[in-house]
Amino acid sequence: MKERKGVCFPQGFKAAGINCGIKRNKKDLAIIVSQKPCTVAACSTTNRVKSYSLLWSMKNIKNSIVAILINSGNANVLGGNNGWETTCRIMEQFAQKLGISPREVLFASTGVIGKPLPEDKILGGLDKLISLASLYGGSDAAEAIMTTDRFSKQVEIETDIPGRRKKTFVRIGGMAKGAGMICPNMATMLAFITTDAVITEIALKKALTEAVNRSFNMITVDNDQSTNDFVVCLANGLAGNKTIHEDTDDYDRFYRALSQVCIFLAKKIAENGEGADRLIEVRVENAWSEKDARRIAKKIAGSNLIKAAVSGAWPNWGRIAAAAGSACSRFDPIKMRISIGNYIVLDNGIPCDVDETLLRQELSKKQVIITVCLNAGKERAVAWGCNLTEEYVKINMEKE
Repeated sequence: MKERKGVCFPQGFKAAGINCGIKRNKKDLAIIVSQKPCTVAACSTTNRVKSYSLLWSMKNIKNSIVAILINSGNANVLGGNNGWETTCRIMEQFAQKLGISPREVLFASTGVIGKPLPEDKILGGLDKLISLASLYGGSDAAEAIMTTDRFSKQVEIETDIPGRRKKTFVRIGGMAKGAGMICPNMATMLAFITTDAVITEIALKKALTEAVNRSFNMITVDNDQSTNDFVVCLANGLAGNKTIHEDTDDYDRFYRALSQVCIFLAKKIAENGEGADRLIEVRVENAWSEKDARRIAKKIAGSNLIKAAVSGAWPNWGRIAAAAGSACSRFDPIKMRISIGNYIVLDNGIPCDVDETLLRQELSKKQVIITVCLNAGKERAVAWGCNLTEEYVKINMEKE
């Protein structure tokens, strides 16, 4: 029996993914299309160099949106003098084939920077792509947006917010891609989230911004920031629930579910870091402020010395302490406690005698947990990264 996966999980969304010839033998073109126009919220890269696809989307993001076109294999960045014109022609044709206005479509691209976007290949694939869009196309779309990802990333959550019909509830689905050029404050990542909730634009934007800050902005692979980062959430209202406004119980329930979706996808991106075979989760507790906690967690998760130590299963906790101390945050090192897995290695500034074999076993797990308790306040944060291996260098010596 076919399943409605990822972005197709909520009511009224279809998707598809095909090969249009940008890549040799892999899917490289995807569509998400809604049965009715959607309220939309988005977050994007702060990099001053941005793809033409992202520029198109940010121009349209204030409108109601019906469909998104996504290509992989080409970033649509600095590919020549006609990049913007090419982007406009593609999106105008895309909208025309759907019978909607160009103001109602978004565009996202991922891949190699500096090559002209293959306009003819994308235009040549649109009819097939649109015809294949279905309630069961979520997995094909998730595959089509991948670049160096080892696996596709999808998630589905049914909330406890009642819909219009009996025994129906608001649903949220999502898909993402990302494996390299991953840095806090977005990454070489695309994430597409759909929901059938009835929600105000203000509430949706607030929920997405806060969820992104807790998830995609707390991951790192290599501390390099992309030109294409884009997280977008579409809400088509087909659940028929009571309209969700800010500062209500339903908003809190929606926000918690949306955060679950974003955190799941963010962790999968970190786990899928180029060349990585271990996910690193850094928990900072009892910080003076949330800003301090976030800063320290991201600093530790992004430290190449710590990432390399995890690869070698070398329990050098001094690197963790040094990374925490370099984050320009308020705490007393003498009060700090550091744990690797379940083992405390530093307590109130005093090293603990822990069998190195046990620590090496913790650092060899698929998920390595590092906890830093600062005893400076009540705030906390979590960041995610991955280990650094020789394979990362090999992958980035030459990409498709």
